[in-house]
Amino acid sequence: MNQVWSEAEKQFIKDSAGNLTDEVGAIELSKVCGRIITVNAWRKQRQKMGIKKNPGRGVCSVKKEECEKCEENCSSE
Repeated sequence: MNQVWSEAEKQFIKDSAGNLTDEVGAIELSKVCGRIITVNAWRKQRQKMGIKKNPGRGVCSVKKEECEKCEENCSSE
C-alpha cells in the first residue's frame, strides 16, 4: 500500500539530499519517521520534488539548474 509523504518527510529529503547518499538518506528518514523507507522510495520522492543529484557512486551533491535569464550559472534563485 502506498503511503502519503508528510510535509516533514519531504522537508527532510529537501534538507538532506545534498549531504547524504540516497541509501543513507533512506536509513536516516526511517529512523526519524518510524516507518521503513526504501532507497527506491526515497529516490522516487526526491525526483518527484525536482531534486536531481550529480552522477557517480557515493556522490552527495545536488545538481543546480541553470538560470533561464542568463547563459551562466548564477545565484538569482
